[in-house]
Amino acid sequence: MRSKQVYFKKWLVPGIATVSVFFLLSACVGKSRDVESGHTAQTFKFSIMSPFYSAQPPETDDSNAAFKALEDKTGIKMDVTFIPGTTYNDKLNVTLASGNLPQVMVVLDNKNAAVINAIRSGAFWEIGPYLKEFPNLQKYWNDQIGDNISVDGKIYGIYRDRPFARKGIIFRQDWLDNLGLQQPKTVGDIYNIAKAFTLNDPDKNGKNDTFGMSVSDDNLMYDTTVVLETALGGFNQWGIQDGKVTPDFMTQEYMGALKLLKKMYDEKLINRDFGAIKGSKLVDNINQGKAGMYISSIDDANTRHSDLFKLNPNAKIDIVLGLQGPKGVKLPANSGYSGVFMFPKSSVKTEADLKGILTYFDKSLDPDVMKLFAFGVEGVHYKVENGNPVFTNEQLWKDQVDALSQLRIAPSDLTWPTESELMKKVKKLYQEQVPNAVPSVIEPYISPTKAELGTELDKMIDDARVQFIMGAIDETGFAKATDEWRNKGGDKMIDELTQEYNKAQK
Repeated sequence: MRSKQVYFKKWLVPGIATVSVFFLLSACVGKSRDVESGHTAQTFKFSIMSPFYSAQPPETDDSNAAFKALEDKTGIKMDVTFIPGTTYNDKLNVTLASGNLPQVMVVLDNKNAAVINAIRSGAFWEIGPYLKEFPNLQKYWNDQIGDNISVDGKIYGIYRDRPFARKGIIFRQDWLDNLGLQQPKTVGDIYNIAKAFTLNDPDKNGKNDTFGMSVSDDNLMYDTTVVLETALGGFNQWGIQDGKVTPDFMTQEYMGALKLLKKMYDEKLINRDFGAIKGSKLVDNINQGKAGMYISSIDDANTRHSDLFKLNPNAKIDIVLGLQGPKGVKLPANSGYSGVFMFPKSSVKTEADLKGILTYFDKSLDPDVMKLFAFGVEGVHYKVENGNPVFTNEQLWKDQVDALSQLRIAPSDLTWPTESELMKKVKKLYQEQVPNAVPSVIEPYISPTKAELGTELDKMIDDARVQFIMGAIDETGFAKATDEWRNKGGDKMIDELTQEYNKAQK
């Protein structure tokens, strides 16, 4: 099985009714951007909207040698609208309301209630039947991920491939070395290392100014808790208990993870403000030399600590993926994708136009295009020495090549010979730990209640989790929050998902 991952975001702002969003999608017929008819592979052009996560969006004209080469190699022109990732979901809503939809749109949450209803009402192209016509796409396709993105057993987009086994522990190796400690292998090691990082002056500056593990509210929900509970032998968010699909927070292993985090909070081994911070502030604690460990996607170790090395050039970062527990080495599996490229029928009006667009995605998997996405243009971004690519202008590569990564569907397997040893280790662990990755059993299934009320119900548990760790409620209080979750739609969600799961088993 190949290695994949997912990161979900909600793109519908509160207050927009499902039926209203579908109406906007349906009403866009006749208002889409022009599509060239009778196109050839050399003249076809499509519009696309995508997030970007670099400092600036890449240029999409002849000033960008990589983008020009991408169009030349695929034989297809693109009118790209790049939107900052932090505001992408809001912009997507505005675009839907404008009635001027792009022909290709990155949808970060394709299981949103509005999207599902729009799909079921015929607003998006079903592309499953066309995949066999495109050899690269057919080879690329992973049936498990296809099941995960499917709606009613049908495929309505092309998934953006990500690793399955990805969430682990990132830590200051130099602090471990200073204290004569080994890398963590168990959940108990996480506690012991966090305690040593807090009490034993790991940076050797003679001050009591460090703590063990950095945690944030969003990181607690998506990373920290699930890594700990799967290591303890529990579910990855959803599993089967007593013949029913069951959420993790109704299990003993989950409570075991919460009790550990509460103990760490009480002993000041994690930051006191964890419930009030999100996003990059998680790694700020590491980069400022305050904390020595956090739980996240292990590739963050290679990309998010430049500020640390500016502050302390002698700092060392290392990673562990998977912890030993009662069921062996375990870690949470991701869903295998990060968003889906989808194709509105209001702007992609004909089957010929759809096939023209799919041709781009098929050609983007050609070896020479994958090489372009990895290295850029020879003579502009790199040169070849002894058969290996070497940067000629690394900043230009970042601005023109790396920033185009959102336009591809598969991460490149190609690596720079100068790639860090840490990143080589990351990619090795991606592959090695797939057999130990615990999936969420509900990924392929749709619950109307979850699609409609999931965000609201999740917040009940998220709030209760923070309150429990901080000591505002005890186990009885957490059980009351769970009962409220069940009464306000959780039980219905469980029943719907159990029915879907049982159907699939038959």
